[in-house]
Amino acid sequence: MILISVCLPDEKSLKMEPENSEDIFRSNIISNVTKTINCSSMLNEGDRVLISISGGPDSTFLTYALHYLKARMDLTLFGFHLDHMTRNGESGKDALFVKDLCGKLNIELIKKKVDVKKWCRENKKTFQEGARILRAEMLAEASVQLGTDKIAVGHNADDNIETFLMRLIRGAGVKGLAGIKPVDGKLIRPLINTYREDIVKFLKKNKISHCTDRTNIENIYFRNKIRNILVPFIRDNFLSAFKKNVLRSIEILRCENDFIKSYSESKLNKIAAFYKSVDSRSTACVKIPIEKLDTLGDAAKRRVLLRSIEKVKGNLENVKSRNVEDIIKNLNIGGESKNICIHEKIKVAKEGKYVYVYNAEGIKKLPGRLKWIEECRNEENGSFAGEEQIEVGKKKRYEKFEAELLSKILDVSGKDLNFSCMDNINNMEAYLDYDKIKFPVRVRRWKKGDRFYPLGMMKEKKLHDFFIDCKVPKHLRKMVPIFLDKEKIIWVGKHRIDDRAKMSSSTCKVLYLKLFNN
Repeated sequence: MILISVCLPDEKSLKMEPENSEDIFRSNIISNVTKTINCSSMLNEGDRVLISISGGPDSTFLTYALHYLKARMDLTLFGFHLDHMTRNGESGKDALFVKDLCGKLNIELIKKKVDVKKWCRENKKTFQEGARILRAEMLAEASVQLGTDKIAVGHNADDNIETFLMRLIRGAGVKGLAGIKPVDGKLIRPLINTYREDIVKFLKKNKISHCTDRTNIENIYFRNKIRNILVPFIRDNFLSAFKKNVLRSIEILRCENDFIKSYSESKLNKIAAFYKSVDSRSTACVKIPIEKLDTLGDAAKRRVLLRSIEKVKGNLENVKSRNVEDIIKNLNIGGESKNICIHEKIKVAKEGKYVYVYNAEGIKKLPGRLKWIEECRNEENGSFAGEEQIEVGKKKRYEKFEAELLSKILDVSGKDLNFSCMDNINNMEAYLDYDKIKFPVRVRRWKKGDRFYPLGMMKEKKLHDFFIDCKVPKHLRKMVPIFLDKEKIIWVGKHRIDDRAKMSSSTCKVLYLKLFNN
């Protein structure tokens, strides 16, 4: 259940501005916030800003800080609060606090009420992941509704340090260790260089109340264990100023990450082909030559693949370092085809000389030759579809085989067939006895269990074994067109006709098939 309400400030409400507001504005902590905003160009004069307000110390301080800056930057402020309907009704008290806070500061508030635990169960998400997704979606919706330029959230320096340690323990790369971005599109984090301890001291000194979420002190979640156990242990047993050092490392890694990202983006644009979805608003597939990818260093290779995933998925949420490592392990030219599921519909296929990063839904709508990627996932169990009937007498292109087919009927008694040329027949041509074929003739990919009588053999042979004998690599078998009539395979395209369809001295008419490669 989702309940939505908009709370407009009461005209009679007080515009809460402490008598010592100028002193507060000149205080170190507010100066630090102002410096962060200026250094990262978070706000422009006249911006409309939506503040995510939970009622906790961080968002409460953020609301006051932006309230102090409001007149100086001509800002228009709005508030957003999501009641998670948790903690046995305590979340409802937080909602009332936020409503009161926004009323005192004359800030228009949008409130939403959602049974987040129920939503997470229905969408198969953990509570933390689901709550984060919901908040992000609803903040974005509220921002559009209000026409705001920026969305301000209360992530502070300690959140950044905790995120760094969490990702370090989980084995993140440079991108993950670069920490939380100060600016991410419309999203801004004015408190990213402000410590939680300083925020609490400021609120206490100025007698500003806030809500306390008791779950923050329960060591159930990974972040809480980092916050309540690991960070104090490092501080007390190794280096008291380690937080500053971690933030310095994050800043260095962020700069290096930006460089690698820019470098990798330019490399990707040079070596890859991009295929848009039908509506042309998103990338459905990125095709990368493995040979060119291998010329890049390991760092650039990882980032090129990550950027490819990001282009197709739209973001890198829930994409892990191990996903990229799995791709790299299978990037040898030739060999078996590989398919890796990155996240839901996002997949990576290694096919011959190329690696394809694609959206399984979007690629089905693409015209032509790219459709085969998703169709060919189950080569070993022979679940191929897409059988097509041949119209004899017409020339037709088959994108999935990267070939063109010419078909026609030849009269043996006339001038259509020159027997003097029969010795020069190559594997791209098939001369078949018309009267031995049960029409219509169709073409498809091979299936598990397919059998035929190779020309010159008197017994049946599995197509799988035939491919092995002919040394046809697995990744190329799907590119072999299999021609069949109502009863049997008549030609394994580019390789061998079936002995049961061969010409003889009694042949009167011939079905002639010829393939042309790209």
